[in-house]
Amino acid sequence: METQRALLFILPVVMVAVLLVGLFFGYKGYQRAMEEIRILEHETTAPEATESDPLFFSAVSSARTLGSDYVPVLVEVAGIKVSPDMADDLRAMLKAAEDAGRPLTPTEGYISYQEQQERYETAVAAYRKSSKSSLVKAEAYVKRTIPRAGESEQQTGLVVRFDTEDGKFAQSAEYAWLIKNCTSYGFVLRYPSKENTGGVAYSPNLFRYVGKENAYYMTAYDMSFDEYILYLASQ
Repeated sequence: METQRALLFILPVVMVAVLLVGLFFGYKGYQRAMEEIRILEHETTAPEATESDPLFFSAVSSARTLGSDYVPVLVEVAGIKVSPDMADDLRAMLKAAEDAGRPLTPTEGYISYQEQQERYETAVAAYRKSSKSSLVKAEAYVKRTIPRAGESEQQTGLVVRFDTEDGKFAQSAEYAWLIKNCTSYGFVLRYPSKENTGGVAYSPNLFRYVGKENAYYMTAYDMSFDEYILYLASQ
């Protein structure tokens, strides 16, 4: 009788334990399956969550400007100056592109406040001369491609400009490779064809470093940098 009572007590416990183990491993299998689907869809693996640099979430524009005294810490990579936060990933991406037979040519990194002001004023003067436009119209036209000083994200040191000798980077095999692979190294196209902060026009040449985790989720959610910032702020 004692043995029967023990069995009646033990058997339900064992059955519950087996059920819980089965549920646990079933859930783990489901998680792995969903992760594999995400990897196949986006051709990259979601990295481990890390504490991101707050500057990665700062969109520079006419609504949020940088002062003339803002000069980030910089290092040199491939002949341009960039934030040290992106240096290793930029080097790795350039090497991967070279190995794939699609060498990338970075032409610009950090642009100072003073240099941006000179570029802007020169472009406005040139457009006024060629189009006979007023100063207001010329500035409205130029700032879509050349922001005023303090309104350019290149002042952060987190943006890289790529180009080809013929100036047709968007039509090049190098651009196609970069678009497909940039998120694996933490980069995204800064000004896609979607509406951009500050009215900046589409630019296929400018890529911003946001870190691998953020680049992965921006691609997964099909969001531009500006949209992703708003999404995070709403969470």
